Amino acid sequence: MVNRILIFCLGIFIASSCDKDKDKPCVAPAFAKNIIGTWQGSLESSPKQTDEISFIEGGTFKESGGMLFGKRNEPVMTWTAEKDSLKISGKFKNNTSAVYAFSAITNACDSIVLEVEGIDKIFLKRK
Repeated sequence: MVNRILIFCLGIFIASSCDKDKDKPCVAPAFAKNIIGTWQGSLESSPKQTDEISFIEGGTFKESGGMLFGKRNEPVMTWTAEKDSLKISGKFKNNTSAVYAFSAITNACDSIVLEVEGIDKIFLKRK
């Protein structure tokens, strides 16, 4: 009987300690680390249009619809992040180049909001 009570108490202790981990809120890493990965992006001005955006460790960048850099670009684009700022660099097919800067308004574990020069916002949701 004592063994059953001890096993029951041990089971309750283990189950309750596992539940505590689920209640802990996620704390996002620094912006430069958090942005690495694949995201689903949408503009505040046209939320139904989405773009798959990937930030690869080492500074390369891919997007499916041109939300951050446009559709008429060369396949190699790069990104850098400093504090809460994102810079996208690349070349266009006409051999000109550009650098676009975005400020991070929010930096959460599975979502980031970028400001587009005060005229729009880009919502990123981690895939």
